[in-house]
Amino acid sequence: MNRLNVLSAWKRWLAGACIALAGAGMLPVTVQAQSANWNDVVAAARKEGRVVFYGAAAPESLQRVAAGFKKAYPDIAIEWQRGSSGPLLTKIDQERAANADGADVFLSTETSWYLARLREGKLIRPTGPALAGWPARYLTQGTIVSASLQYFVLAYNKTQVPTPPKGYADLLRPEFKGKIGTSNLASTLVIAWYDWLEKSQGGDYLSKLRAQNPKIYVGPPPVAQAVASGEVAIGAFVNQQTLQTLIDKGAPVGMVIPSPALAYPYQLAALGWSKRPNAALVLMDYLMTRDGQTVLNGQDGAPSPLADIPGSPKVPDNVVFWDSEQYPADVANKYRDHWSRVFN
Repeated sequence: MNRLNVLSAWKRWLAGACIALAGAGMLPVTVQAQSANWNDVVAAARKEGRVVFYGAAAPESLQRVAAGFKKAYPDIAIEWQRGSSGPLLTKIDQERAANADGADVFLSTETSWYLARLREGKLIRPTGPALAGWPARYLTQGTIVSASLQYFVLAYNKTQVPTPPKGYADLLRPEFKGKIGTSNLASTLVIAWYDWLEKSQGGDYLSKLRAQNPKIYVGPPPVAQAVASGEVAIGAFVNQQTLQTLIDKGAPVGMVIPSPALAYPYQLAALGWSKRPNAALVLMDYLMTRDGQTVLNGQDGAPSPLADIPGSPKVPDNVVFWDSEQYPADVANKYRDHWSRVFN
């Protein structure tokens, strides 16, 4: 398949979960809600008293989610923690292994991890009223919710870059040497992005990018902040939601949507070992409502799975959705070795 065929890549991503679960005819048995009556779930969530939310999205969007949820459910406290997907996964896996209190709901790009937990029957199936209006193609096996659609852009500091880049090839311009910020392999998605760069820009692109002496950060927010502060002039690995937040605050940064651009979903799931399963379901439902989608996506200009969310645009036509099934652990680890040889 041509990896730059947008429609085919999108269909493959949507079908990926089903393909992964179809082996030997086995389907997961997800954790069920404690009550079929939604009012009972909400009442039980209020008794639990709080919900803990880990997310890899921009901190500003998580702050808005927390404020919106608190307004909708003042009797349920919400605690949130932001981090890159990889470190958050390590923390969540440690919490689970130790049976320790921790995350109830997780928002991340790590599709393979979600699918593995789904096969184990360790995710809680959403049951709230918002489920009825949620598009089926953004719900994997009735359990994993694609809550936000994102794509990677180039960021540049307007005071340092008089001629903005048009695409990834322009990062190799001599004047950008030592002035580029990019990410380490903080998640499987970053691995996929670098691999996609090599496939779309040429097999020697990574070596040429390394020759530009880029500064290495951990994920999109630090890269975007470095561009805004002038620490670097160009940000190679930035998502549009993170950058739009800085633009809205008046930071001297510009956004370029390269053609093609790599896109991905932020996926949401309630964890089956949660200490507060009812509160987890309530937060899941809130994030699937129009209000929840507006605070998560609309205020930063991120595409929402729901139509007509204020401030939320459609996904651009020139994006290619990453295929998470192409990056199982062995493939990801092999690519880590390759990347390390190039950059270290």
